[in-house]
Amino acid sequence: MKFQGLTVAVLPPNALGDVTLYLHLAWQFHQAGAQVRFFSNPLFPAREFFNWLQIEPVEQMDLWQLAGECDLMIAYFNYLPKDAVERERCLERQNIAYVTAKKLPKNIPLHGRDLMVGELCFKAASMPFCLDSRAGLSMREWIDRYVETVYGIPVIDSLGMVSPSLRREPGNRVLIFPTSPHSKKNYSMGGFLRLARRLQKLGWQVEFIGMPSEEEALKAYFVGFPVFSFGDVGALMAHMADALAVISNDSGGGHLGSMMGLRTFTIARRHASFVWRPGFNTQGMVLAPRFRFKWLNGDYIWRPFVQVGRIVKALGAYTPEVGSLSQSDSR
Repeated sequence: MKFQGLTVAVLPPNALGDVTLYLHLAWQFHQAGAQVRFFSNPLFPAREFFNWLQIEPVEQMDLWQLAGECDLMIAYFNYLPKDAVERERCLERQNIAYVTAKKLPKNIPLHGRDLMVGELCFKAASMPFCLDSRAGLSMREWIDRYVETVYGIPVIDSLGMVSPSLRREPGNRVLIFPTSPHSKKNYSMGGFLRLARRLQKLGWQVEFIGMPSEEEALKAYFVGFPVFSFGDVGALMAHMADALAVISNDSGGGHLGSMMGLRTFTIARRHASFVWRPGFNTQGMVLAPRFRFKWLNGDYIWRPFVQVGRIVKALGAYTPEVGSLSQSDSR
């Protein structure tokens, strides 16, 4: 294999959803025989769960120097230095592919750059993963396309990516991530509370997960339900390991749950086939509003029209058999 024995560095953005998707990309190079270095501050505390991967903190990384240590690099374009001289110096390195989810900057000649690894040339390796948001593909599927078309690597699933210590028999725990970094994408807190009460009546142990800065406010709102926050991704993954399902807005919690093999229910404010939906397994359901309309202030009214009862119907009443068996495709 052409990547056997090569060293590949992957530099993702910091957002948790992005990190999981770049992990999927790194996994493909690992399966093709490469030694992969992954630079991520959020993932560094969880490095014990990825024994196939060398995870390093970003503080120890210099883009130009790292390109000299590795055979090839795939880097989120924002890692380019802001200083013009340093940026040009890095652009002279021909073994770096600059990527992003949807758009590369127009003022820097990145889009369509070839990648050189010795005598090997990978055409147009610098590019956005997603080329058409309306094509119906998830971002994970766009990354698959990138890996296959640019590098010629046959894509495999990510089921072996996470340590076996995180593959446990699920019980009756359902985790709700009620917030995201973008409030306009969030379903209503009252709606999540009503959903939690309905699931609780059916025998599910419902927990709410938030950021440390949100914990006290979430506890005050979701009285009667456990509320947790975690200082790092490793602790969060350990807590999620034996849950059955994750309910979330369009946020990193859904991607993380999907990557770990959990059922995911993602509430989207536009449509069910949105690009950033969790897509690591077939046990994902996206709930979008039946319709939405623009209010006088320019905001869209959509939250009342999301049929969250579909989540209740999909999960049903908890029994030990439900918790221990793999669920059918809910998409």
